Amino acid sequence: MGDPRFPTNYAVLLGGPPGVGKFEYIVAQAREALRAGERVVFVTLDLHPNEIRARAKALHLDLEPYEGKTFAFVDCYSATASERPEPTAGKKTFLVSSFSNLEGIGMAMSKAAQELGTPVRIYFYTISTLFLHNSTQAIAKFFQIVTSRAKMNMGFIMYAVQEGVHEPMTMNLLRSLVDGVVEMRFTDTMDREVRVHHMRGFQVDSSWHPFVQMPVLPGGIP
Repeated sequence: MGDPRFPTNYAVLLGGPPGVGKFEYIVAQAREALRAGERVVFVTLDLHPNEIRARAKALHLDLEPYEGKTFAFVDCYSATASERPEPTAGKKTFLVSSFSNLEGIGMAMSKAAQELGTPVRIYFYTISTLFLHNSTQAIAKFFQIVTSRAKMNMGFIMYAVQEGVHEPMTMNLLRSLVDGVVEMRFTDTMDREVRVHHMRGFQVDSSWHPFVQMPVLPGGIP
């Protein structure tokens, strides 16, 4: 897919319609980072950590060996779900009380980065969920503060955002606050494509490329 290795002290927005493969893209990025010995924080607003573990495993990323060492969850999902997660030995999960607790999300991210050791790569899935529970102004302020803090103190951050559900002005605001934008789309034949729209400070090939999810092969990693 020709994915770039994004630099540290950098923020990227990953946009595309629901179902286009943003989750798979993020898992591929996290997998490469973990295999390269980097530390990863996954901020989940849309899925239970157990679902992420299962889906990541199907995409050739077994989180088990990394959790509590070089991988941690910031879990904003479970507190709002009916079932409360049981603490799991050896796993690092930082719970946030609700989607409207923006300060708590920021603090949990900082704490996770601190405990794993910096620099970390933070993957935020998805920023769109926050818009259901907070005003655009509150999210804009949160986004600005967290992006700045991540770049200065934590390392790298990538936010996934659902295209087609936000006002164009909101999307333009989010795009203006990051260093780079990656876009995904469906073609007329429902194939999936990805491109790096821009990366501040770098020359990039901004043409569209096929996005091919790795097939799930029985019996191990390709």
